[in-house]
Amino acid sequence: MSETPAQIYRVAGGDIVLWIDDDQSIQLKLRGSDLDPVELNEHEAEALAETLTLLAQRLRSS
Repeated sequence: MSETPAQIYRVAGGDIVLWIDDDQSIQLKLRGSDLDPVELNEHEAEALAETLTLLAQRLRSS
């Protein structure tokens, strides 16, 4: 298990939060109530994809 705090990534103005949990999985949380959808423009969608790729690479190398 990781003993250092997880690095938190925020996308879409903070509506999407991502991190690696215990060096085992990528966690993704949507801010909002009742599981309302988060709308992404093209730049936010690209930022989400880039962040997921970065986290997947870090997870793979851990």
